[in-house]
Formats: sequence, C-alpha cells, structure tokens
Amino acid sequence: MTRGKLTILLCFFTLLTLFSILSIYYTHQLPTQEVKTTNLCTYTHIGNYDYTAYLKSNLIYNVSELKPGQGTLYLEITEYIATTFTYTFQTDQTANITIQYNITTSLESPKWRKTLSSVNQTTQNYTETTSAEFSSNYTFDVTYIQYLKNSFDSETRLYTSNYSVTIKPQILTTAQTDAGPINELFNPTLTLVFQQGTPEGDYISTTNLQNTRPSAITQTTITNLAWATNQQYASYAFTATSLAALAITSYAFTRTQPPTKPAKPLEEIIAPYQEVIAESTGEPTYEGRTATITMKSLEDLIKVADWIGKPVLSYQKPPTQTSKESTRVFYVLDGTTRYECTITAPTITEKEEEAETENSD
Repeated sequence: MTRGKLTILLCFFTLLTLFSILSIYYTHQLPTQEVKTTNLCTYTHIGNYDYTAYLKSNLIYNVSELKPGQGTLYLEITEYIATTFTYTFQTDQTANITIQYNITTSLESPKWRKTLSSVNQTTQNYTETTSAEFSSNYTFDVTYIQYLKNSFDSETRLYTSNYSVTIKPQILTTAQTDAGPINELFNPTLTLVFQQGTPEGDYISTTNLQNTRPSAITQTTITNLAWATNQQYASYAFTATSLAALAITSYAFTRTQPPTKPAKPLEEIIAPYQEVIAESTGEPTYEGRTATITMKSLEDLIKVADWIGKPVLSYQKPPTQTSKESTRVFYVLDGTTRYECTITAPTITEKEEEAETENSD
C-alpha cells in the first residue's frame, strides 16, 4: 500500500479513535439504574394552636376578646390569654395508633428560664382507625407573667426587655399499618413573645400557630437499565477496534519511508556560487584584536580586494643565502582584518636576466 493511502487511513482511524473515546464518555453519563419510589402509606402530623385573649376595657378595639388575626395583643389592655393545643395524626390506612406526650410551659428570657406548668407523660391508644387526636389547654395571666419577669430581673439584677411564654409538646406517635410501622417524634412549639419598647408599642406576638408535617412509608425499586449497559459495552468494543486499527496503520506508516534523494557532491553544491567565493587556507588567526585570514591564491585575494574596495599591498621578504627562491607577501587591510597571500618562486639572477634579454632581441 502506498504511503499516500496509509496517510489517509491514519487520519481516518485517528478521528475514529477520538470519536470512540467520546462515545465512552457519553455512555457513562447515561443512568444504568432506574430508581422508583412508591408511597405505600401516607400520614400527617398536625399540631394547631388557638387562643382567646381576654381584654380589659379599651377604646382601640371596644371588644372584650380577640382571636388569632383579629388584632394586636397590646400589653396594657390584655388581661389573660387562654390557649388550646390540638394534635391530630392522620393516615390513609387503618392502623393501631399509640400517642405518648408531655407538655411543658415556661417563661423564658435570654438570661433565665422558669417552668410555669407541665403535663406529665400521657399515653393514649387508638385501635383500627385512620386518625388520632388529643387537646390540651393552658391559660396564663399577663399581669402575673409581668410580675414574675420583674421579680426575676430584680433577683438576678438583669433587665430583660424581651421575654416569652413557650408551650412545648413532646409527642411520640407509633402506629402499625399494613405497609409497616410508624415511629416518629413531633415537637410543635408555640412562642408568645412579650415585645417592649418597640416602634409598634408594647405587645405580645405569636409564632407557629399552625404546624403540619406530612410523611410516608415508601418502597424503593431499583431497575437495571440493560440498554444503557449494552451501550457502554458497545463503546468499549468500538474503542478497542479503532485503537487496534490505528496501531496497525501507524506501524505500516512508519515502515513505509518516503524515497530519499541522493546527496549532491560538495563541488556541485558550491559550483553556482564559485564566482563570489574566495578560498582561504584555513580559519582566521587572531593576534590581539587583529584577525589574519590567509587566502588560498592571489586570485582569491584579488576577489576580496575588489569586493571591499581596498588596494592590494605587497612586500618581498629578504632572500636567504642558501635559497634560490624569493618570497613575496600580498595583503589587503580592512580595519582590524588582514587578508594575505604568500607566494614563493625561484629567483632570477642577473646573468639569466641578461640572457633572456639577448634572446628576446
């Protein structure tokens, strides 16, 4: 197979491998299980408070009683408050129900707490029913509450501007249904806060009059989604196949080398530039700041002189007594660079020169 075809296959299998890896990521985002929750039995805890505030003779309301939502309970005109707590347990299946409860009423401030009354542990049983209920009443005198608060402040030498009466039921409800047992605590708390020195005046505020908590006995079913698991397995096979194909193609591609061109001889490489090359006999030598470059021939030195526009200087070394040859040094100076060429040739004597002259005549 040609290298061009292998290149196309290599690109194709590379893209195919990337796509297969993305398919693994995608299939692992799919849920492999379906969780379904079914209500077998529903039930509700309901704890509601009601009150009647009995008022002193007043002009603002001109009535003797106030119920929730009918007006602000101002301290100056409120004489006492009668509260009623009603707890109801409801279920959509017939059950045997047992309710155990106690109720504590207390006077509280950020610094102290005083129990005003308590209902001891009480148990009530209900057979084969879908609901159970009980009620409890508590009435407190507002003037007496203020007296207690002032007494506690005097005894502790602390002044409390805000204090409250809290009613705290502790209710444990158990029920046996066809769907299973129920065993839960329910603690709805009523707080009557005595607000003093506020922009709205001195009054009593209430919180948590209505308390409801629904719940259920549930059954959870987990179903394995075979189609999602199969998609994951398919993505594994897809990736393994594409990786194998990519590995084989890469191996074949590396084994198929492109044809290499034979290297040109050095002479052939430099031949086109011969006219602009001046040969030297070696690398420059340095003596201080002066660089000396020895040229290969006088022709090469002349080339350099022409290129840099400098004259060719020359001097002849003195001949030795034993040598019949003379040495002449040619050089070109360019700043701190010296280009030179040395030529040694036989010396022509006077007799030889005269003989040459006569022969020419």
